[in-house]
Amino acid sequence: MNNDVPVILMDMPTHIKGFVCLGSDYNPCIIINSRLSFEQQQKTFRHEMNHIMNGDMDNESYYEYGDPA
Repeated sequence: MNNDVPVILMDMPTHIKGFVCLGSDYNPCIIINSRLSFEQQQKTFRHEMNHIMNGDMDNESYYEYGDPA
């Protein structure tokens, strides 16, 4: 796996910090809420990278949902 994971900052509701998705090439991409502080964005990036490095995207039974608030 390539360690150059694309990161996209996107305006989202504040209860969503970020998530990982698969691009059309089936490689992961990290989406981070642009409304978060820089520190929160960094923490979210590390959290999402852990999902990628742990292979969570390969586990069909793994899903994580934010608070639907």
